[in-house]
Amino acid sequence: MSLQDRYQKLPEISVTPARPQKNGNLEVDMDAEMANVVVEELEDSLPLNSRSVKVRPQVRKCDVTHFKNHFSDNEPLYAVDVLESESSEIGPQMQDEHKIRETAMKTRTKDERVRLANIKAAAAAMPAPARAAVGFHFEDSGKKVVLRIRIQSPAILRILSRIITNGEEVWTTKPRTFIRPFRPLIFHHKRVQQELETLQARWGSLERLDPAVGTPSSMTGSEHDGSGMSLPVDDCPDALAELRAYVKFIDDEVMTFYTKYDGNKPEKSLPPKIRFHDLWYLFRVGDLMFRPVGTGADKELGNISLGNRTWRCYGVRPHWSQYRIAPAEHRSTSGEDRDDNERSSFGVHCYYIDYTGEEYCVVTETFEIPPFKGEQNIRSLKIFPYRYIPNLKEVYRNTIELGRRFIQSTKVQHASYQGWTTVVTPSGRPSTDAEGRTLSRPEFIDSEVIVDFVEAYQTCPSWKPEAVVIKPQETNSHQVEDDFPIIWWSDADRSRHLRESNEIIILRSGITVYQRNDNLSSAEPGHDKLLVKIRDNDINGRQTTEDDLNMDPDDPRCDLPLLPSRIFAYVLRDRKFAQLIVHQLKEVKRSGDAFTYLKIKQRHKDIIQSLVEDHFQRKSSDRAGGVDFSSIDLIRGKGKGLIILLHGVPGVGKTATAEAIAAANGKPLFPITCGDLGLTPESVEAALLRIFRLADTWNCVLLLDEVDTFFSQRAKGDAALARNALVSVFLRVLEYYDGLLFLTTNRPGALDEAFSSRIHLKLHYPRLSADQTKEIWEMNIDRLEKIERERCARNPNAQPLRIAKKGIKRFADEIFSAQEKKGTVWNGRQIRNAFQVASSLAHYEARRDGAPPALRVDHFKTIHIVTEDFEEYVHETIGKTSGEQAFERGDRADHFVSRHQQFHDDDDDSGHEIEERKESLNWYDEPRTSRPGFRGVEGGRRRRPSSIDPARRSMSPNMAGPSSRGTSSIFHHGSADSRAGSSRMAPPVSPRHHPHHRPMKRPSIEISDANDAYLSPDLAKNSDGRDWGMSGRKRDRSQEVDHRRLKKKPKGSSEDEEDGDELD
Repeated sequence: MSLQDRYQKLPEISVTPARPQKNGNLEVDMDAEMANVVVEELEDSLPLNSRSVKVRPQVRKCDVTHFKNHFSDNEPLYAVDVLESESSEIGPQMQDEHKIRETAMKTRTKDERVRLANIKAAAAAMPAPARAAVGFHFEDSGKKVVLRIRIQSPAILRILSRIITNGEEVWTTKPRTFIRPFRPLIFHHKRVQQELETLQARWGSLERLDPAVGTPSSMTGSEHDGSGMSLPVDDCPDALAELRAYVKFIDDEVMTFYTKYDGNKPEKSLPPKIRFHDLWYLFRVGDLMFRPVGTGADKELGNISLGNRTWRCYGVRPHWSQYRIAPAEHRSTSGEDRDDNERSSFGVHCYYIDYTGEEYCVVTETFEIPPFKGEQNIRSLKIFPYRYIPNLKEVYRNTIELGRRFIQSTKVQHASYQGWTTVVTPSGRPSTDAEGRTLSRPEFIDSEVIVDFVEAYQTCPSWKPEAVVIKPQETNSHQVEDDFPIIWWSDADRSRHLRESNEIIILRSGITVYQRNDNLSSAEPGHDKLLVKIRDNDINGRQTTEDDLNMDPDDPRCDLPLLPSRIFAYVLRDRKFAQLIVHQLKEVKRSGDAFTYLKIKQRHKDIIQSLVEDHFQRKSSDRAGGVDFSSIDLIRGKGKGLIILLHGVPGVGKTATAEAIAAANGKPLFPITCGDLGLTPESVEAALLRIFRLADTWNCVLLLDEVDTFFSQRAKGDAALARNALVSVFLRVLEYYDGLLFLTTNRPGALDEAFSSRIHLKLHYPRLSADQTKEIWEMNIDRLEKIERERCARNPNAQPLRIAKKGIKRFADEIFSAQEKKGTVWNGRQIRNAFQVASSLAHYEARRDGAPPALRVDHFKTIHIVTEDFEEYVHETIGKTSGEQAFERGDRADHFVSRHQQFHDDDDDSGHEIEERKESLNWYDEPRTSRPGFRGVEGGRRRRPSSIDPARRSMSPNMAGPSSRGTSSIFHHGSADSRAGSSRMAPPVSPRHHPHHRPMKRPSIEISDANDAYLSPDLAKNSDGRDWGMSGRKRDRSQEVDHRRLKKKPKGSSEDEEDGDELD
């Protein structure tokens, strides 16, 4: 194998070893005896522009050896030399070439045979090039890859310099070499084509007439026309031939690198992989980019919660060039000494659109793609163009819809949300809360929310996006003179070194800056209108509004996909701001159904609704600048609010009233508890002011449950100072609140009297009546049927739940009658809980038995037994019911019935209570009395202890009766009960003062047996002559539910039919 063949087969590398140069001459290490020979050779090394070198209008493809060497003095100079190789790792090959050159210089002796032998031996001893990832970071593909393009034609050099440098430089003296990915050649190719068209129009006809045109031309600064006049080197027939060859090569073999990644091709025809140094071909300025988020299961879920997926590229930052200049002695042959520039990543500058609470803005992010070996799947990159998404149309359609919904959500609105929060920024970075703590895990939210960006940013400033105005940049270019020269040898054996020339390497030419600036120039077609508008608005002091966004989904520059998928909202149930996903936001519509279904007195409904409507009308008028509804209060700013107190036993609709009012008026319900306010006066005041401000801003119905916690009566002494301060703070702040506030309590007797005077309306909620209870049972049946229909609609394979409606309604009547006599009637919340537990039991039995689900009376009987056992256990432990305890503490009187009840319920004539009340309409004529140790009277009559209420005369077996020793045990309400820990005495009440009392002969106590104490069903006379209610009674089993019937019965039995357990 000849040396020439050996050189041709050397693999190519990307590391270009430097050869020290001094004053334009070759500096070598040599023996003194060779000095004369080298001097002779250096004298033959003349500048290219001073020699008449023929330029052939062709493109030559060659390997490293022929790219850096010429083996004949008469070898023609091609217009373009192209370095290509099957391997992109040309660094080791350059080093091999460097060593061969050194050997050729050092082994020159008078004996030519010895010199040639030494050169051959040095070449044969060269190790195979290391396959380390040097420079290009990708492996052999089996196909030749174009690595460098050297322009040697003076005509083409001058044309390119005029285009690339905007006429600031003139290239004619030295060749220019462009390295992959050939950004300047691709970016300016259209202008070069225009130059070719100009030359074609001027010299095309001459070229057809003169067959000599197109032959190798002299490499001089000018040509001559037929008249002998000098022509510019870039405007002559030879320039046309050379430029035509260049353009054809770029069209056929270079532009294809770029165009194969175009977005106008079908997705299946796009290349699935890419090399690191080809990334510039992939990322186009102005294109939509897709950021894959999540791993594993996260990619299958709603992964938009992990950050923004759609971005737009406004520029790229290429890696620093793989070409470097360094002394050869400082380099290793393995290529492992790559400098920092070699290891730099490829940056993709992107932005998305966000909302600052006042205007729209762009937020930028640079996605770094680190170097990688070989080819990598494009979809595995940190970010990749939208055109590579498999289901592009579906994803694009979804992002368009999300963008529209985001724009709608920028306005303050009341909505409902069911889904997870997001804990990362749109860029994918961890987010923080108001205290600066990193949010580590998402939370599930099922609540009504208030979407408000401004308030969210005030509470959590770190959430506010950092608006950026993207401006043009100054272009920069960087080119270096290659210190590894091109050498002309006398022959292929490198017998003589004739001359050498240094090429100029174009490392950076500002192409990426040109692309960025063109995208920001309104004069350029296809520019980014939004970025231009934002920059103009910034200069003129205007805000970027919704009108500045491009909302045309058919326009490739549509801005809707760039809007984020997360919004900021206040979660009313949790009383905090959160980052939510916009597509899980649902509209809350105004509905009066909840108010219609509310089982309270109609007169109460009318009073509340009239006050609320008037309140909101006044506020709307005030905010619109209309009629000023001045407050009745003399002090400006006071008395504009509406405060309503709802008090009564638990579970009778107090909270439901506030909820129904909010739903009927289309207002958000803002529930707060005392735990949200703090324990110190300072924290309570700050929390109240913040909550009242938010509620007033959002026009909420504010609900404060268990208000007695803060508004209990003030006391004397140092120990009560803290509580008194809390009450004072609350009273002061409450007086200036101009919103709607509902307060609920089941301890009205504990409220401070100053607080009571600040309430506009106080409504009492007594125990549920028989009709109310029946309506609640029917309403829960209807609600359960609706839930089951929705469940079956979501799951076609699900079997509907059959409900024994008749039997359940009959059971509701029976259980109410039994519970009413004992004073343990289920409230609305307990009935709802019973339905929830019963339906769960029904579905569980269906899954266990493999039968269709059926809700039967037996399920409710089971719940009743469990509930009653607990109530009896508590009563046995304490000795009193919850109502009796509340009465003894002075908190509540459950037995109270208003003497004006018949006026409140003119539309409800059912029941015997009204008739009984009519018999005692003279109650209000009774004088008001007061006794030490007793808490007052209402309506001019004394309170009635619950134990003498006819509704309380039935006790469970463990509540009363004979003692275990066989003696009668009679507990008077006037005595202290050690088990209850209470010393409060029930007031003596005359029988005729009680609304349920009918005049009758006063019976006496009868004891028929030492083990069987019988108490008269009415009042008994005590030994001191006063009338007291008796708490001990013989158990009346006729008033209880027959538990024997609660046993399981075989399906289809007659007893089932008697119970009404047939399924509807």
